[in-house]
Amino acid sequence: MNTSGLHPKMDKIGDKLDEAGVQKIEPASRAGGLKRAAGRAWKSGLESISASLRSDVIASHFEPREWRLISHTSRVFDHGLLLLSGEAKLAAADDPLHLLAPSFAWIPAGVVDRLEMAAGASGHLMAMKPELVEHTFRQIPEAGELLGLLAARQPLALAIDKDVADVLSSAMRLVARELYDLKPGAQTLVSSALVICLIQLWRHVGASALMGEGLGGSAALLMRFRQLVEERFREHWPVARYATALGVSPDRLHAICTRTLGRPPRVLIQQRILYEAVSRLERSSITIKQLAFVLGFKDTAYFTRFFCKRLGDPPAKYRRNIAQRDAAQRMRPTRFTFSDWP
Repeated sequence: MNTSGLHPKMDKIGDKLDEAGVQKIEPASRAGGLKRAAGRAWKSGLESISASLRSDVIASHFEPREWRLISHTSRVFDHGLLLLSGEAKLAAADDPLHLLAPSFAWIPAGVVDRLEMAAGASGHLMAMKPELVEHTFRQIPEAGELLGLLAARQPLALAIDKDVADVLSSAMRLVARELYDLKPGAQTLVSSALVICLIQLWRHVGASALMGEGLGGSAALLMRFRQLVEERFREHWPVARYATALGVSPDRLHAICTRTLGRPPRVLIQQRILYEAVSRLERSSITIKQLAFVLGFKDTAYFTRFFCKRLGDPPAKYRRNIAQRDAAQRMRPTRFTFSDWP
């Protein structure tokens, strides 16, 4: 109640002012103002993250598909590709990089012309502006050294196991859904999902080594070696050539691999070739002769000896055993439960 006998002053839009001309805010109005401010902040945050991040689910398709990564709208984004099934190729200007599922590839902005997905391939493609990548890494102080590896101006390809692929797939699918729905809390969920993705990658590439030595020491060399193996294992480089490309002696490379991973570089290279061979035998109808050629072997007999020495069976028999095992699992009767009832 106004006890001074004066009518409250009014501003031009009718809000009440006190005698000093200061706007009065009733409790209900104050609460409404806070809600409106929170709403504006929420919308601003969503607009900001939507402009810095894209995420697409790539479903399997019967025809090959292609994404241009250096178009006017895409060249400013780093890209992360999670390949869940099939094959893909990163077509760079100098040397293409072939991927076989399950794998993850980090593609710095502007260094790869296009992504080619083979028929039947599926996965996730995420595009992030570099400043968002740096912001996300600031939430993972212990993984900061990995940022230097991802910031290198060359693609990073990693063969991953199914467990890692499942975690990355769930997180990237969540990002795609939240960016599409744009519901309250989306920014927090998206940020959390990005942190999960980066922690998984950090663990996969050697978290303990990175924490212990940083990118200036042997951890950086080990990461560069693993990346070089991904690019060159089909060419059957000897260990000495890898060492030369990395600028170290073969003995130093041997010592780092043995101390950190428990295996010498020669064994790591052979295991990568074997992993590729097994994956293609299990997931494609490629002939043994074609597979030997794809993996860089001069003849089928040499490839067969290489395979048999390490797995005990020649490639053709290994494929038959896998087919018989899968057929037996499909024919095995399932136990009846009440959950089968409609």
